[in-house]
Amino acid sequence: MKNGMLALSMTAVMNMATAADVPDNFLWGAASAAYQVEGATNKDGKGRSVWDYYLDEKHLAGPGISGSVAINFYDRDQYLKDIQLFKELGLNSYRFSIAWTRIIPDGQGPVNLRAVAHYRQFITDLKAAGIKPLVTLYHWDMPESLSAAGGWENRESVEWFQRYAEVIFANFSDQVDQFVLINEPTVEVATKIMAEKRLKGEELTLPPIVPAGPYLETSLKSYNHILLASAAAAESFKAKGYKGRLGIALPFFPVLTTENASDKDKADARLVDGILNRWFLDAMYKGSYPADVLKLAADRHLNIDVQPGDAERIHDAGLGFLGINYYAPFFIRHQKNASEVYSPEIIFPKNEKLAFNGAVRPDQFSALLERVRDEYGNPPVIITENGAGFEGEDQLTNGKVNDVNRCLYLVDHIHAMRESIARGANVQGYHVWSSHDNLEWLSGYKSRFGMIYVDYDTQKRTPKLSAEIYGKIIRGENISDVDCKSD
Repeated sequence: MKNGMLALSMTAVMNMATAADVPDNFLWGAASAAYQVEGATNKDGKGRSVWDYYLDEKHLAGPGISGSVAINFYDRDQYLKDIQLFKELGLNSYRFSIAWTRIIPDGQGPVNLRAVAHYRQFITDLKAAGIKPLVTLYHWDMPESLSAAGGWENRESVEWFQRYAEVIFANFSDQVDQFVLINEPTVEVATKIMAEKRLKGEELTLPPIVPAGPYLETSLKSYNHILLASAAAAESFKAKGYKGRLGIALPFFPVLTTENASDKDKADARLVDGILNRWFLDAMYKGSYPADVLKLAADRHLNIDVQPGDAERIHDAGLGFLGINYYAPFFIRHQKNASEVYSPEIIFPKNEKLAFNGAVRPDQFSALLERVRDEYGNPPVIITENGAGFEGEDQLTNGKVNDVNRCLYLVDHIHAMRESIARGANVQGYHVWSSHDNLEWLSGYKSRFGMIYVDYDTQKRTPKLSAEIYGKIIRGENISDVDCKSD
């Protein structure tokens, strides 16, 4: 792509989605994360994660908002009913995360065999329904004690995670052959910054996923340690001779500017692309970090703890697949009257349709997949998250939820993915975020992303229109936007 960035495509989308023309053994799935769905935060010897601290002790998502129940997914009677819903939809894959503080309650001490038994049973139950498990080791729930010791900002986190990963591989590699090591580093770090601001009585309007100057050192340092932790886990996996593939689920944000962008707008956009996208892809597939981002850090005298050999180690780990989380592009401009050279801000052009996570742009999903194909050697890709939520849409009326906008989003993005596959992108699976409505971190229960509606008072499940349409796509039916019309 021009200048290493994802170009704004004006090509019209045909808006037709089907399961045809995807590779054999393609994974059609959905996804969730332990803290967002499980509840049972004190059951079977579970330790405290930083999210138990944020929500139950500090009430950062608001009074009474807690993960103590969530959608009760830890309970086997409940999750068996959910697995039956997955089976009826036609899912052949389910991505879920294991809670670090269930397996090792204090983060680094003894292994909790009751938690191991629980997840082994869950995996067994998934496989009995013909659903392949895609297991995420870490989805943001850092043990509280390790978070207090600096979390990902502490280089010792590489060893903490390696030891945890070794426990997971030893206990689950006989059941599972594909693992996602770590989920969404950039969004996790931004959410942590936002939480820490709230703890100090300050408020950020949005999590700083695009790290402004004050957050750049913390962000780049954490990103490097997270990638090194993934590499260390992969080294252990190979040393023990386990069979299977490892990946990391990375949120990618195609970076765009508006039509009348200034040179400063374009320069900031280029650096944002380097920080959010090329930082990870270049290390994994080229063995180096982007020179422009390293120069920015050096010019600002930042201590990002990138040591000689770090990027080479990440590259040499040779992860088996790339997990892609895609929701929306970012439109970037230079802040008005900013004195710093690097002063980006996100804007939301008025002509763009917006979901909770930004502009609805399936063309940029295609551009991302084809960029990975063209610039990074076309590695095996699994779409580990793709989905949307829209303000006020998820209303249960007469026993139905006609989530038309989510339905359109899925149809259009699956079509875009299928077109990229036809053009050679090596995509091997697709997972909707999320299977259920659930706890959306600092947003609490206000933002719904699920294909399955959850009544949080009764725990009753109701598949939405989007679930019905997704099931038809998986079964190979030709589905277009008109099939998303509400009754």
